[in-house]
Amino acid sequence: MNRTSLKDLSDSIFDSEKENALLTWIWLGFLLITGLILWGYFLNFGDIPFDYHDWAEVNAPRIAFLKDAVTKGALPLHMPDASALRGVTDRFMALPDVILSPQIILLKWLSVGDFILVHTWLLFSIGFLGLFAIKKHFHLSLFSFTWLFFLFFFNGHILSHYSVGHVTWGGYFLFSWFIWLVFCLLDGEKSWTWVGRTAFLLFFIFLQGSFHQFVWCVIFLAILAVTKFSVLIPILKAGILACLLSAIRMIPPALQMGAFDDDFLGGYGTPLVMAKALMRIISPADSLNAEKTGAVLGWWEFDMYVGIAGTVFLIFFGIQWLLQRKKEHGFPVLIFPLAALVFFSIRNFYQIIRFTQIPLFSGERVSARFLILPVVFLIVMACTALQNNLQIRKFHRLKILLSSLLLVILIMELWNHISAWKVLNSVKAFPYTYTNLAIKVVSNHDDPLYTNGLIIGALISGISLAGWIWLYWREKKQTAVKSGNEHTENDSTD
Repeated sequence: MNRTSLKDLSDSIFDSEKENALLTWIWLGFLLITGLILWGYFLNFGDIPFDYHDWAEVNAPRIAFLKDAVTKGALPLHMPDASALRGVTDRFMALPDVILSPQIILLKWLSVGDFILVHTWLLFSIGFLGLFAIKKHFHLSLFSFTWLFFLFFFNGHILSHYSVGHVTWGGYFLFSWFIWLVFCLLDGEKSWTWVGRTAFLLFFIFLQGSFHQFVWCVIFLAILAVTKFSVLIPILKAGILACLLSAIRMIPPALQMGAFDDDFLGGYGTPLVMAKALMRIISPADSLNAEKTGAVLGWWEFDMYVGIAGTVFLIFFGIQWLLQRKKEHGFPVLIFPLAALVFFSIRNFYQIIRFTQIPLFSGERVSARFLILPVVFLIVMACTALQNNLQIRKFHRLKILLSSLLLVILIMELWNHISAWKVLNSVKAFPYTYTNLAIKVVSNHDDPLYTNGLIIGALISGISLAGWIWLYWREKKQTAVKSGNEHTENDSTD
């Protein structure tokens, strides 16, 4: 390969303005397949040992119950007992963190383990499309996008939660679309189209059983609305519509108010624990050892691992983002909402919000989890700052070599974390918990209060959907009329 060809290849990888279309699609396809394989490896390609922690106690039994409902063509209303529903009730939909997304229909043909794999692959793929939307929005090169891909999909937060059975964390993958929508809003998109997209995304996140992720996004938007009053109205519209669309999921849990655990468990105890969460691999075997972790809860609640390379990358290019001060990259409007979530993730500071007793917000018991949303935003911002450096300073060979070496180190570090926390290793670290999935069958019975709540919730959700469609159609019609009038005026002027 001659010097000209090497330069063209380098430009296509590092310069977003000179990308080769064929190389771009090959690169993106390679990353997508790599991600699917890595998540398949992590989940043992569906052959998951369900006899430990939340796999046994919560999520495998719930999915087995859904499989029975889908197979029989019955509504998943009541479980045989409350053992898989935190001991609160036998009403399946009364728990806000159960999976009720459209893909559960696949359980008619898939085993519980295979469904979890396909479910994860599906959400991963949707999240990948969201990252691609971010790539286009910020004109990221293939090199910058590769950083974004590995840091977003393989950080310690999502891996360790999945490892202990938190399959309802699947809504995390949809954060890519949430971030894209936030930047569309900051770019001036305030139409009913944006409102609908945001509300439907939040509703879809809720349907994955990702109630916590739903709440974090709502809290972020609420703080953003206070920070930037010009986006208050569209955020208010989106928040109201999201809650109305989610009425079918919110009303049943509301019937059990007061029955759920409400003890606040807190956040990161010290900055040292937070730094350790980013840079150190704590194995599943040590995840409950408070002396080694410095944390009072299981380490999966604190794990944010991105490795030393990832931490250096985020700090260096995070500072670059601040120094660049680009409004189109979210500066300075995002600083306060992200800082607020970091603040809430420390110690007991989130008690400030819990004192308000707002039902949606007061249900968050482990505030350390909030940190992931600022981290994900920082990942995106750091990648945009990296791209800005690539475009302005035109990296010479040494800088390209060093940055590429750092990326290789990142991938190696993330691989070590994947290997440590894959389900086949995680199962060895926890006590054996017997679970019989065969007995998790539909046991529906007469329950007027519950069923009436579901009917009312469905009506509210349906009416809200119809209302948004009407508002969207009216806005489109008004826009078309206005555009037509402008064309007429221009023609008459000519």
